Amino acid sequence: MELLFTGGRVLTMDGLDRIVSGVAVRNGKIIAVGDSGEVRRSVGPDATHVDLRGRALIPGFCDPHNHFSMTTFEPVSVDCRIPPLAGKPAVLDAIAVAAEAAPAGQWVWGLGYSARHANGGWLTRSELDDVAPDNPVCVMDYSYHASYANSAAMSIAGINFETPDPRGGQILRDESGEATGMLYERASDLVHHASMRSHIDTLGPEVVADLVEQNALRHLSHGVTSVGDAVVMPESAEMYRLADERGKLPIVIHQMRGGNGFFAAPEAAADGAFLQDDVSDRLRGGIVKLFMDPVYPSNALRKCHADGTFEDVGEPYYNQDEVDQLVLNAASHGLQTAIHCLGNRAIEQALNTYERVQREIPRSDARYRIEHFFFADPGQMERAASLGVIISHQPAFLYSVGQGFVDFIADAGLTIPPLPYRSFLDAGVTVASGSDFPCAPVEPLIGLYGLTARRSREGDVIAEEETLSPLEALRTQTINSAVAMFRDDEVGSIEVGKRADLVVLSHDPTLVDPESIREISVQQTYVDGELLYSV
Repeated sequence: MELLFTGGRVLTMDGLDRIVSGVAVRNGKIIAVGDSGEVRRSVGPDATHVDLRGRALIPGFCDPHNHFSMTTFEPVSVDCRIPPLAGKPAVLDAIAVAAEAAPAGQWVWGLGYSARHANGGWLTRSELDDVAPDNPVCVMDYSYHASYANSAAMSIAGINFETPDPRGGQILRDESGEATGMLYERASDLVHHASMRSHIDTLGPEVVADLVEQNALRHLSHGVTSVGDAVVMPESAEMYRLADERGKLPIVIHQMRGGNGFFAAPEAAADGAFLQDDVSDRLRGGIVKLFMDPVYPSNALRKCHADGTFEDVGEPYYNQDEVDQLVLNAASHGLQTAIHCLGNRAIEQALNTYERVQREIPRSDARYRIEHFFFADPGQMERAASLGVIISHQPAFLYSVGQGFVDFIADAGLTIPPLPYRSFLDAGVTVASGSDFPCAPVEPLIGLYGLTARRSREGDVIAEEETLSPLEALRTQTINSAVAMFRDDEVGSIEVGKRADLVVLSHDPTLVDPESIREISVQQTYVDGELLYSV
């Protein structure tokens, strides 16, 4: 099968950032890139001609940090987001409706609740008991770093008066010692693991595979052709295999192996237990993911007060030797590592680890990653660059959180601006831009808007001096992200020999006002030259 793309602007993202007018594809691979007249001679008369009609053709977006497996069950879960729901009472009503429709004993799973946007604050065990007396309930916080559970769910998870707080987590309790229902960080694993396992067992292999495919098609509608699932637990890996075995995995999933719970230590993964994760062409492995610190407001941070004194707040999940040993183990098996770090103390630990590991197990192409890198100290980005560490960032947070970053940085006494992309590039860092969906919007074009317009949902311009050009920004979402996923030999740019993962955009982002980028639409998405999405 042959394809010919002409009549528009082709943003190749190659080493020269060439912009050409034609691309030819044969059997899923790119065979010619250049002037449309020359490229036309590369295909036969029966080639399918795609007239771009002035639109732009770019490489498929690679999303190196996405929680795909966590959002796969959205169609069979309760949407607890505020908005669209009006507030906490509406959330409880929605859970009640779902519980009434479910058989007694079947889990009810809710997603996206935000106490920050709910006048009534956190969901409580007793409130969830009232609306779902016969069903275990687990509601994931929008950050995915906390959850809310009723009595039945906590009983299944073995949470009672005697249950200690896991290291790096908290079971919130009232004055009598009774669990309130809120489970923070690693404590959330106790309930989440049981509920996810139940979902797979209750729905069965065919339905689970269908849900994976539906989620993949949603990503394709936004131009995303490759995804790095930023925490793959045993249940996540099982879901992907069920879909892959049934031919229902239309995008490439890069499995970032964690532990037996969302925040659990990836000890088995680091010891090489999942070296066979390269299951198929669409299901890849080779990377270990670990969390170094919790989310705001508990990230591991060294604050600087106005009087010049410092204060350490938050606690890292690991001490220096513990994280060193995990990454050393992974490196000894040739594995890549990605470390979630928000605060400057967590970032420093990760940089120390990578420096030691490279000294003891030197590798010329390790591509070690730090995920987020949000609240850094001066000098840490230069140190990351010198160590060859890839910073995996999420620019859509500029749009969805915006001023919240400014306020937090000011409160912490930090001097580096929020999401400092220009400074990253000037320091020589390779930046890979992902989504962190569902914590931030999944659409890469919202991320592109953040990178180029730096404007929040509320209309605030955030650290305008850190703006990237549209071409620079696109590189972070395509070829740089492919580098972060060890896929740059296959995808990420439009070059001869690479896979024809291609996206047609309604407008060329390099030619429009950055303020208009959010209005650009994805018109078509191709994977291996096959049209999988079209408006």
